[in-house]
Amino acid sequence: MRSFDHRPTKLYKIPQRGRVAGVCAGVADYLDISTGAVRFMTVVLALFTSIIPALIIYAILAMVLDAKPYDLYEDEQEEEFWKQTRKAPDYTAAELRRRFRDIERRTTDMEAYMTSKRFRLEREFQKLED
Repeated sequence: MRSFDHRPTKLYKIPQRGRVAGVCAGVADYLDISTGAVRFMTVVLALFTSIIPALIIYAILAMVLDAKPYDLYEDEQEEEFWKQTRKAPDYTAAELRRRFRDIERRTTDMEAYMTSKRFRLEREFQKLED
């Protein structure tokens, strides 16, 4: 069972995939982009702004961010769902609403069948066959 402080939408560092502390790997995973691209953007940002503030920000993130737990997702499908949620939360919420409406419709159809005369008649025929 997962801990409540392990949230799938939280930004984590990933030390096992990182070069220094795993901050760039964590940002890349969070944004679902290449780790190399994040590293490149970090170096470019450091060169254009100043290396000292960039190093300070990186060090702060390395200390503040928790390491990504191994059991954060139950399977790849759940991981993909949460990545899509981070990318487009409005779309994901709409997709969930659509799925729940579909489940509600199917449940209503099933309830209507289970309470219908046809279901009772078919059940009586099955009893006669047994």
